[in-house]
Amino acid sequence: MSSVREPLCLTDCLKGARVPELCYLKIRNMNTRRMGLMLVSLSMACLTVSAQDIKVQGKVIDQNNEPVIGATVTVKDTKISVVTDIDGNFIISAPSNGKLVINYIGMDPVTQDVKGRHQISVRMTESENLLQDVVVVGYGVQKRGSITGSVAAVKGDEMVRTKNENPQNMLTGRVAGVRVWQKSAEPGSYRNDFDVRGMGAPLVIIDGVPREMSDFQRMNANDIEDISVLKDASASIYGLRAANGVVLVTTKKGSVGKTKVSYNGSYTIQQPKSMPKLLNAYQSMDLYNERAMNNVNGGAPVFTEDYYEAFRNGTRRQTNWNKLIFADTAPESNQNVTVSGGNEKTQYFLSFGYLYQKGLFKSGDLNYSKYNFTSNITTEIFRGMKLDVKINGMSDVQNNPYSSSVDIIRNYWRQGVLYPAYADAANTMLNYEGLDLEENAVAEMTSSISGYKKYKQKQLQTSATLSYDLGTLWSVLKGLSMKAMLSYDYRQNNNSLYRKAYYQYAYDPTTDTYTQKLYSTSSPSKLTREHYDAQQFLNQYTLNYLRDFGKHNVSAVFGFESQRRLGDNFYATRNLAFSSPYLFNGVEDGQIGNSYPNGVYAVNYNAFIGRVNYNYASRYLVEGQFRYDGSSQFAPGHRWGFFPSVSLGWVASEEPWFKKIAFLKDVDQLKFRMSYGEMGDDSGANYDWVSGYTYPSTSGNAENGYYNQYAPGYIFGGKFVYAATPMAIPNENISWYKAKSFDAGVDFDFGNGLFGFSFDYFNRKMTGLYEYRNSVFPTVIGANPPRENVNSSRNFGLELELRHRYRIGRDINYNVKAIATITRQKYLTAVQNGPYSNAYDQWRHDNLNNRYQGVQFGYEGAGRFQNWDDIWDYTIYHERDVLPGDYKYQDWNGDGEISSLDEHPFAYDQTPWMNYSLSFDCTWKDFDFSMLWQGSALGSMSYAEPLYSIWGSSQGAGGALEQYWDRWHPVDANADPYDPATEWVKGYYAYTGHYPYSNSDFNRVSTAYLRLKQIELGYTLRRIKALPSLSVRFYVNAYNLLTITGVKFVDPEHPSDDLGRLYPLNRTYTMGLQVSF
Repeated sequence: MSSVREPLCLTDCLKGARVPELCYLKIRNMNTRRMGLMLVSLSMACLTVSAQDIKVQGKVIDQNNEPVIGATVTVKDTKISVVTDIDGNFIISAPSNGKLVINYIGMDPVTQDVKGRHQISVRMTESENLLQDVVVVGYGVQKRGSITGSVAAVKGDEMVRTKNENPQNMLTGRVAGVRVWQKSAEPGSYRNDFDVRGMGAPLVIIDGVPREMSDFQRMNANDIEDISVLKDASASIYGLRAANGVVLVTTKKGSVGKTKVSYNGSYTIQQPKSMPKLLNAYQSMDLYNERAMNNVNGGAPVFTEDYYEAFRNGTRRQTNWNKLIFADTAPESNQNVTVSGGNEKTQYFLSFGYLYQKGLFKSGDLNYSKYNFTSNITTEIFRGMKLDVKINGMSDVQNNPYSSSVDIIRNYWRQGVLYPAYADAANTMLNYEGLDLEENAVAEMTSSISGYKKYKQKQLQTSATLSYDLGTLWSVLKGLSMKAMLSYDYRQNNNSLYRKAYYQYAYDPTTDTYTQKLYSTSSPSKLTREHYDAQQFLNQYTLNYLRDFGKHNVSAVFGFESQRRLGDNFYATRNLAFSSPYLFNGVEDGQIGNSYPNGVYAVNYNAFIGRVNYNYASRYLVEGQFRYDGSSQFAPGHRWGFFPSVSLGWVASEEPWFKKIAFLKDVDQLKFRMSYGEMGDDSGANYDWVSGYTYPSTSGNAENGYYNQYAPGYIFGGKFVYAATPMAIPNENISWYKAKSFDAGVDFDFGNGLFGFSFDYFNRKMTGLYEYRNSVFPTVIGANPPRENVNSSRNFGLELELRHRYRIGRDINYNVKAIATITRQKYLTAVQNGPYSNAYDQWRHDNLNNRYQGVQFGYEGAGRFQNWDDIWDYTIYHERDVLPGDYKYQDWNGDGEISSLDEHPFAYDQTPWMNYSLSFDCTWKDFDFSMLWQGSALGSMSYAEPLYSIWGSSQGAGGALEQYWDRWHPVDANADPYDPATEWVKGYYAYTGHYPYSNSDFNRVSTAYLRLKQIELGYTLRRIKALPSLSVRFYVNAYNLLTITGVKFVDPEHPSDDLGRLYPLNRTYTMGLQVSF
């Protein structure tokens, strides 16, 4: 019996192995076709044997021989992967001749050949090459080192170190060129100014879909993976509304691995920051007495000693409005849970978020709550085809008293402290006696007394993306893929505005009774219900190509996009028969049902897009892109616009000759780049080519359908319609306004992060801005001139980013980044201004035509009158009621007197020209620390209303803020201020009753400031072997902790909007916990 022999592979035959005779005979007798099939079969069997999987055990360590926990180990060209444990160990099945790829965030990837080994040791080093980081750009991604435009990016993990309910505020100081002003910390108000390089609000793209700025503001910041900002011609691929730049927001996705559950919770204490307070009763009476004494013809105190004694013995009661209205602190809570993971086929990311922020009003009726839900699921349908489904839901509720926070703050500043908030000592009956307009701020801030405004919003954002790698079909198509995305967004607002009638009281000491009085402004009770809904449909189809040909790299994207936006609304208002917040309790009197015109719209956009990138040896970079955009807001023949751009880059550090120069060997990158492009915008367009009517005519009395208390009308559709105003004469030629953008920059990095910088010069010219000419048509025409593409402007400036990172020993790593941007705006053409009577009139009052913006006209100060000799020796004409401490002004035109002719450019305006920041991040063992300093310069603000002067009559209502106590005043309060023998105490303000010109540099102050915007200290617990996947981190954080500025009384970021009566900014202290397993 013959022995059984092991089969031999074809390769063994080729190597000269002995073939059994029987096998040889069979092979010799086979025909050629059968022999070929046999050879193929033998080859495949051989390959199968040679690629047999084996079990590989290994350990991953860093450069300090410490285990790397959580590194991903993947079999190359497959989706087979595992994660290292607490000791850095892993076990994986891999082909004996395969390769393992090991990745860990912040470290260079490592590739290891298996070579049949069952034991592998891997050493990883900290990544120093940020040039390989992937940055999101328009309709794709690029490596940072190959970008030719001005694109900045920030990771979500870096952004959330600034703890705030609004992701916009988290970007403050993080991205060069991005300017953020927090106007108010009022819960749910989201009052911010946000622009890129001073050019206005940018277009926001969230996961590839154009969305509103409010959508970004209400995002759960913990869901954000990264944010990229396109600041130059790189934004032209978005054509429509991209003239002010583009903000690209990318949310987190799942990854292959075990299910990971994370919790991030925090509790925050808010404090009002820089909130002016009222003086007490005695100080207030002192100031009112001084104001009464400040009379050149003779004055006398209005508050005698009897008044002071009445407050001292309790006969009269004062009111501490600050304590009644504002709480010392208010809580804020933020809770987030995420679940992520997946296998080779499907990956998922789920997120749940809840935010509650209580306002600083003591009534508790100012608060905000928000719920967020995110679901991102990616699945491979079959080889090469993937489906990506994203769903985001948000629901929020903003509760407010019926009176706005601005009015409440204004009211209690105006009332002063000399009359009580309550008529009775038990504080049960609201007082009206002595209060200006009988307004009581306690009633206004309390919803159960005066009513409420409740704003509820719900929104759903969805998208489904199907992508297919055509290279899986045929090798010739390698690098070619196509993608189709469908998106649908829906937003609904449901608001209730309930005004409630209420009574106030006054104490009558003669009868020892209380007089009841209905507060007239609150009557009758009224309810308004508002409903808005908005929808957006988006279709996007793109063809992508990416391929290397030796040293040549080519990438391209071409596509089509269609967008439709719809909006509708209605509201109903009824006076109520009795105070109950339901419309069916209303009466016919005051009944209105209508829609807000600005909330009704239907707009369509279509666009063809394209981009081509060429890269030779990572040295010469070229990018060209275009967008051919169409908008339904323009007449046929003017709806389409072509917006191209081109950018060039030269990476000098990749030149062979550069690398041969000894002293340049440590230069990692030296790149020069330049871009030019055109972008369009239809913001503000309103179907100006269509004739029609505006109904109802807008006015201060529009709710009753009247205009200036009259009831004009027009014949409309054969009927007389009240208060319908004809629109301007149509203009079929109106179209996009255009922005031509130029940027030149240089990027430099040295010594693996030891030092680097980016420097940019940018210039943008906008033409065809919408405006009506300043001309009046004959009344017989019966309409206004048409709106045209006639105005123009220019924005330009400089941008600088400095960076440095280093490692000290084994345990200390730190990063430092400083950024600064200075931007100017010059208005070139403004047809709405004029005509002017003469050259001086035009110079003084035309602030737009060929005029730099950001400049204020006013009076320049020349010091203060120090004493009577100074007043008597003053050669410029002045009134006879001048006192020591009063203000001097520069006689700018030299005519010997101070008048309006002395007004000239003397200060910057509210928007600062320069913004800067300095961030520092450091880790030491299990501790992490970060802080952000941020500030601005070359801006100013003026004080208004109670921040400018004392309000109120001498003995009636009126408020005096604490700031006015620092003033010039006689040592003897009873002395005659106009007696030259009177001795004076110096102060910040002049003697009470004398105030500076409001448009002088005594009242307009520089808003330059440096602020410790954010500081955080965290500690991560050491891993527990029994629970290797458990990670626990504790942290404490402070926001707006310290501000260095010359601005008094209010916050320097607090603008002059609403005359400075905005709800205050806040200082916050946060404690947080992060857990994942």
